[in-house]
Amino acid sequence: MLLSLLYHRVGKGKYANPLSFFEEHFSWIQENYKTVHPGDPLGKEDALCLTFDDATFDFYHYIFPLLKSSKLKAVLSVPVAYIPDQTTLSPEKRLEKIETLQSDPPPIPSPAYCTWDELREMHDSGLVHIASHSVNHAPLTAETVDPEHELCSSKSLLEDKLNTQITTFVYPYGKFNTQVHALAKKHYSYIMRIGNAINFNWQNRNQLIYRINADAQTTAKAPFHPSKQIKYLFRYLLNTLRKK
Repeated sequence: MLLSLLYHRVGKGKYANPLSFFEEHFSWIQENYKTVHPGDPLGKEDALCLTFDDATFDFYHYIFPLLKSSKLKAVLSVPVAYIPDQTTLSPEKRLEKIETLQSDPPPIPSPAYCTWDELREMHDSGLVHIASHSVNHAPLTAETVDPEHELCSSKSLLEDKLNTQITTFVYPYGKFNTQVHALAKKHYSYIMRIGNAINFNWQNRNQLIYRINADAQTTAKAPFHPSKQIKYLFRYLLNTLRKK
Protein backbone atom coordinates (compact mmCIF):
# COMPACT_ATOMS: atom_id res chain seq x y z
CA MET A 1 0.00 0.00 0.00
CA LEU A 2 1.14 3.53 -0.81
CA LEU A 3 0.11 6.53 1.23
CA SER A 4 0.74 10.03 -0.09
CA LEU A 5 0.35 13.02 2.20
CA LEU A 6 -0.30 16.59 1.05
CA TYR A 7 1.06 19.65 2.84
CA HIS A 8 1.32 23.31 1.92
CA ARG A 9 3.13 25.55 4.38
CA VAL A 10 4.86 25.90 7.73
CA GLY A 11 2.94 28.14 10.09
CA LYS A 12 -0.63 28.69 11.23
CA GLY A 13 -3.94 28.36 9.43
CA LYS A 14 -6.01 26.01 7.33
CA TYR A 15 -3.19 25.26 4.88
CA ALA A 16 -0.30 24.91 7.30
CA ASN A 17 1.25 23.08 10.22
CA PRO A 18 3.67 24.56 12.78
CA LEU A 19 7.35 23.73 12.55
CA SER A 20 7.12 21.76 15.80
CA PHE A 21 4.56 19.47 14.15
CA PHE A 22 6.89 18.73 11.23
CA GLU A 23 9.81 18.02 13.57
CA GLU A 24 7.81 15.42 15.53
CA HIS A 25 5.97 14.17 12.44
CA PHE A 26 9.14 13.53 10.44
CA SER A 27 10.85 11.88 13.39
CA TRP A 28 7.97 9.41 13.68
CA ILE A 29 7.89 8.81 9.91
CA GLN A 30 11.63 8.14 9.87
CA GLU A 31 11.11 5.30 12.36
CA ASN A 32 8.02 3.80 10.75
CA TYR A 33 7.98 4.34 6.98
CA LYS A 34 10.08 4.21 3.86
CA THR A 35 9.60 7.44 1.90
CA VAL A 36 9.54 7.25 -1.88
CA HIS A 37 9.45 9.41 -5.00
CA PRO A 38 7.07 8.73 -7.90
CA GLY A 39 8.37 5.73 -9.82
CA ASP A 40 10.46 4.31 -6.98
CA PRO A 41 9.98 0.54 -6.54
CA LEU A 42 7.26 -0.40 -4.06
CA GLY A 43 7.95 -3.46 -1.94
CA LYS A 44 5.69 -5.47 0.34
CA GLU A 45 5.94 -2.94 3.16
CA ASP A 46 3.79 0.19 3.18
CA ALA A 47 5.46 3.17 1.55
CA LEU A 48 4.92 6.88 2.06
CA CYS A 49 5.15 9.73 -0.46
CA LEU A 50 5.37 13.19 1.13
CA THR A 51 4.17 16.00 -1.16
CA PHE A 52 4.32 19.77 -0.71
CA ASP A 53 2.42 22.11 -3.00
CA ASP A 54 3.33 25.58 -4.31
CA ALA A 55 7.11 25.79 -3.59
CA THR A 56 6.90 28.73 -1.20
CA PHE A 57 10.17 29.74 0.46
CA ASP A 58 9.30 28.15 3.81
CA PHE A 59 9.82 24.74 2.21
CA TYR A 60 13.45 25.57 1.45
CA HIS A 61 14.00 27.40 4.74
CA TYR A 62 12.34 24.91 7.13
CA ILE A 63 11.39 21.63 5.44
CA PHE A 64 14.46 20.97 3.30
CA PRO A 65 16.83 21.03 6.33
CA LEU A 66 14.50 18.59 8.13
CA LEU A 67 14.50 16.26 5.12
CA LYS A 68 18.30 16.31 5.07
CA SER A 69 18.67 15.63 8.77
CA SER A 70 16.11 12.80 8.75
CA LYS A 71 17.05 11.50 5.25
CA LEU A 72 13.43 11.61 4.07
CA LYS A 73 12.25 12.13 0.50
CA ALA A 74 9.55 14.54 -0.65
CA VAL A 75 7.82 15.86 -3.78
CA LEU A 76 7.67 19.62 -4.34
CA SER A 77 5.15 20.87 -6.92
CA VAL A 78 6.10 24.14 -8.61
CA PRO A 79 3.89 26.80 -10.26
CA VAL A 80 6.66 28.12 -12.50
CA ALA A 81 5.37 31.66 -13.13
CA TYR A 82 5.93 32.54 -9.47
CA ILE A 83 9.57 31.41 -9.28
CA PRO A 84 12.08 34.29 -9.20
CA ASP A 85 15.56 34.07 -10.68
CA GLN A 86 16.95 35.59 -7.51
CA THR A 87 16.03 37.92 -4.65
CA THR A 88 17.85 40.37 -2.39
CA LEU A 89 15.29 40.11 0.39
CA SER A 90 16.29 38.55 3.69
CA PRO A 91 14.83 35.18 4.70
CA GLU A 92 12.75 36.97 7.37
CA LYS A 93 11.17 39.31 4.80
CA ARG A 94 10.46 36.44 2.45
CA LEU A 95 8.75 34.48 5.20
CA GLU A 96 6.64 37.54 6.04
CA LYS A 97 5.45 37.71 2.43
CA ILE A 98 4.23 34.11 2.60
CA GLU A 99 1.87 35.08 5.43
CA THR A 100 0.01 37.51 3.14
CA LEU A 101 -0.52 35.11 0.22
CA GLN A 102 -4.05 34.11 1.26
CA SER A 103 -5.29 37.69 1.38
CA ASP A 104 -3.19 39.42 -1.29
CA PRO A 105 -2.34 37.92 -4.70
CA PRO A 106 1.45 37.79 -5.03
CA PRO A 107 3.37 39.48 -7.84
CA ILE A 108 4.67 37.25 -10.61
CA PRO A 109 7.36 36.19 -9.90
CA SER A 110 7.47 36.59 -6.12
CA PRO A 111 10.22 36.34 -3.46
CA ALA A 112 7.70 34.45 -1.32
CA TYR A 113 8.55 31.45 -3.51
CA CYS A 114 11.75 29.43 -3.89
CA THR A 115 14.27 30.78 -6.39
CA TRP A 116 15.53 28.73 -9.31
CA ASP A 117 18.88 28.30 -7.53
CA GLU A 118 17.11 26.93 -4.47
CA LEU A 119 15.08 24.53 -6.59
CA ARG A 120 18.25 23.31 -8.29
CA GLU A 121 19.97 22.76 -4.95
CA MET A 122 17.05 20.72 -3.64
CA HIS A 123 16.72 18.68 -6.82
CA ASP A 124 20.45 17.96 -6.86
CA SER A 125 20.28 16.65 -3.28
CA GLY A 126 18.31 13.62 -4.49
CA LEU A 127 15.79 14.15 -1.66
CA VAL A 128 13.37 16.46 -3.47
CA HIS A 129 11.48 15.33 -6.57
CA ILE A 130 10.35 18.39 -8.52
CA ALA A 131 6.87 18.21 -10.05
CA SER A 132 5.02 20.66 -12.25
CA HIS A 133 2.10 22.49 -10.65
CA SER A 134 1.27 24.31 -13.91
CA VAL A 135 2.43 27.73 -15.04
CA ASN A 136 -0.01 30.04 -13.27
CA HIS A 137 -1.55 27.79 -10.60
CA ALA A 138 -4.99 28.12 -12.16
CA PRO A 139 -7.72 25.44 -12.34
CA LEU A 140 -7.19 23.63 -15.62
CA THR A 141 -10.96 23.36 -16.09
CA ALA A 142 -11.51 27.13 -16.17
CA GLU A 143 -12.72 28.52 -19.50
CA THR A 144 -10.01 31.19 -19.54
CA VAL A 145 -7.18 28.66 -19.01
CA ASP A 146 -5.28 26.89 -21.80
CA PRO A 147 -4.58 23.42 -20.32
CA GLU A 148 -1.96 22.54 -22.92
CA HIS A 149 0.02 25.68 -22.12
CA GLU A 150 -0.19 25.04 -18.37
CA LEU A 151 0.85 21.41 -18.76
CA CYS A 152 3.52 21.70 -21.42
CA SER A 153 5.14 25.09 -20.85
CA SER A 154 5.62 24.40 -17.15
CA LYS A 155 7.26 21.07 -17.95
CA SER A 156 9.57 22.60 -20.57
CA LEU A 157 10.68 25.43 -18.30
CA LEU A 158 11.38 23.14 -15.35
CA GLU A 159 13.36 20.77 -17.54
CA ASP A 160 15.38 23.64 -18.98
CA LYS A 161 16.09 25.32 -15.64
CA LEU A 162 16.82 22.15 -13.67
CA ASN A 163 18.40 20.06 -16.43
CA THR A 164 16.26 17.04 -15.61
CA GLN A 165 13.22 15.21 -16.91
CA ILE A 166 9.95 16.23 -15.26
CA THR A 167 7.66 13.23 -15.00
CA THR A 168 5.11 14.32 -12.39
CA PHE A 169 2.20 16.76 -12.56
CA VAL A 170 0.07 17.94 -9.63
CA TYR A 171 -3.36 19.33 -10.52
CA PRO A 172 -3.87 22.87 -9.14
CA TYR A 173 -6.83 22.80 -6.74
CA GLY A 174 -7.30 19.15 -7.76
CA LYS A 175 -9.35 20.34 -10.76
CA PHE A 176 -9.45 18.34 -13.99
CA ASN A 177 -11.86 16.71 -16.42
CA THR A 178 -11.68 13.89 -18.96
CA GLN A 179 -10.13 16.07 -21.66
CA VAL A 180 -7.56 17.63 -19.34
CA HIS A 181 -6.58 14.26 -17.89
CA ALA A 182 -6.14 12.72 -21.35
CA LEU A 183 -3.78 15.57 -22.23
CA ALA A 184 -1.87 15.27 -18.94
CA LYS A 185 -1.33 11.55 -19.52
CA LYS A 186 0.39 12.30 -22.83
CA HIS A 187 3.07 14.37 -21.12
CA TYR A 188 3.50 12.95 -17.61
CA SER A 189 4.05 9.48 -16.19
CA TYR A 190 2.67 10.36 -12.74
CA ILE A 191 -0.32 12.59 -12.04
CA MET A 192 -1.43 13.64 -8.56
CA ARG A 193 -4.62 15.06 -7.12
CA ILE A 194 -6.06 15.22 -3.60
CA GLY A 195 -8.64 12.43 -3.27
CA ASN A 196 -7.96 11.54 0.40
CA ALA A 197 -7.44 7.90 -0.52
CA ILE A 198 -4.83 5.16 -0.40
CA ASN A 199 -2.96 3.96 -3.48
CA PHE A 200 -2.05 0.45 -4.57
CA ASN A 201 0.64 1.53 -7.04
CA TRP A 202 1.87 4.60 -8.92
CA GLN A 203 -0.92 4.44 -11.50
CA ASN A 204 -4.03 2.96 -9.84
CA ARG A 205 -6.94 2.31 -12.18
CA ASN A 206 -7.24 5.87 -13.50
CA GLN A 207 -3.56 6.87 -13.72
CA LEU A 208 -3.99 9.08 -10.69
CA ILE A 209 -2.08 9.17 -7.42
CA TYR A 210 -4.36 10.13 -4.54
CA ARG A 211 -3.08 12.29 -1.72
CA ILE A 212 -4.36 12.68 1.82
CA ASN A 213 -4.74 16.20 3.18
CA ALA A 214 -2.24 16.60 6.02
CA ASP A 215 -2.61 20.33 6.67
CA ALA A 216 -3.84 21.60 10.04
CA GLN A 217 -3.26 18.31 11.85
CA THR A 218 -3.94 17.90 15.56
CA THR A 219 -1.12 15.43 16.26
CA ALA A 220 1.98 14.16 14.48
CA LYS A 221 0.41 10.72 13.99
CA ALA A 222 -3.10 11.89 13.06
CA PRO A 223 -3.00 10.99 9.33
CA PHE A 224 -1.98 7.42 10.22
CA HIS A 225 -4.67 6.63 12.77
CA PRO A 226 -6.08 3.12 12.15
CA SER A 227 -9.64 4.43 12.04
CA LYS A 228 -8.76 6.47 8.97
CA GLN A 229 -7.47 3.54 6.95
CA ILE A 230 -11.01 2.33 6.21
CA LYS A 231 -11.96 5.83 5.08
CA TYR A 232 -8.94 5.97 2.77
CA LEU A 233 -9.90 2.61 1.25
CA PHE A 234 -13.52 3.71 0.77
CA ARG A 235 -12.37 6.89 -0.94
CA TYR A 236 -10.11 4.87 -3.25
CA LEU A 237 -13.06 2.73 -4.32
CA LEU A 238 -15.28 5.76 -4.79
CA ASN A 239 -12.65 7.70 -6.74
CA THR A 240 -11.98 4.70 -8.96
CA LEU A 241 -15.65 4.21 -9.78
CA ARG A 242 -16.09 7.91 -10.55
CA LYS A 243 -12.80 8.00 -12.49
CA LYS A 244 -11.70 10.99 -10.42
